[in-house]
Amino acid sequence: MTGPTPQTPDGRPPLGELGGYQLLERIGAGALGEVFRARDTVHGRTVALKRVPAAFAADEHRLDLLRDTALALTQVSHPGVAMLYECGAEDGESFVAQEFVPGQSLTQLLAGRPINALRAVDLGARIADALAALHAAGLTHGDLRPDNIIVTPKGQVKLLDAGLAAFTGGGMLRAAARAGGLTEASVPVLRYLAPEEALGETGDHRADLFAAGLILYEMLTGQPAFERPNADATLLAILKDKVPIPSARQASLPVDLDRIVDRALARSVSARYQTASQFADDLRRVKAALDEELEEPGVFEPERPSRMWLWVAGAVALGAAGVAWILANS
Repeated sequence: MTGPTPQTPDGRPPLGELGGYQLLERIGAGALGEVFRARDTVHGRTVALKRVPAAFAADEHRLDLLRDTALALTQVSHPGVAMLYECGAEDGESFVAQEFVPGQSLTQLLAGRPINALRAVDLGARIADALAALHAAGLTHGDLRPDNIIVTPKGQVKLLDAGLAAFTGGGMLRAAARAGGLTEASVPVLRYLAPEEALGETGDHRADLFAAGLILYEMLTGQPAFERPNADATLLAILKDKVPIPSARQASLPVDLDRIVDRALARSVSARYQTASQFADDLRRVKAALDEELEEPGVFEPERPSRMWLWVAGAVALGAAGVAWILANS
């Protein structure tokens, strides 16, 4: 028995079908083509389906590379990495089906403001955990920045387009910048380059860790570490400028976070964190210390009074009201 046919938000029927996926609504477009919210008719799940442009699909070398990357990504199973389900084709049209992730991007969450240090450290550790799973599979993200991180309604993080930088718009901007093709449109992407990438090299997994350090810095301070007016100034800052420690911008931050950020943002690759797990472990140690200071780990709201105290307070209030009535009528 099948359920009712899914509909788009305005009640219209699906926009078509591709490779066993019903296209429900167009939600965007990128270097990999139009993106649709779609329904997997085999597994009954919602996916983000990218319809690969014909010009891309006609390039057999790039299409083979995409398929090989997709095959590696299907082996990565971690709650912090948006899953890639399938890279397929039907009637000569290619597509990529990925996990559909509800929530808001980290860019939207921050909105140019710092967030609570405990939450920033928690999110930073989750991002590092997701990177550790990706790196363990021999893959790098290649374009890690707040736009590519979704915070779900339950407070989890999901890395989008992990491993697909060679095929995404952001990844292509990074590649063009490494080749000397700077444009002002690339500035939001350039802010998250590692120094070796700014020098034109292709970074390894430690470039991801540098980007994760920049994201942590932005969560703690509300400002990108390398916020400059144009592309040239941004690259020069990455190569030359010393980033102020987080506590210089937010005095209440613990010095341990200054040390973590300083190590993550080391210009020398060898002085940087060598694994995402090391980064996550250090962040969790800080989180444990912050939890201990709050006395009740992970809770941000005041302790609720017990039922007994609520009963006593109610009885006192009733008694006071009774006395007031007797005095008024005596």
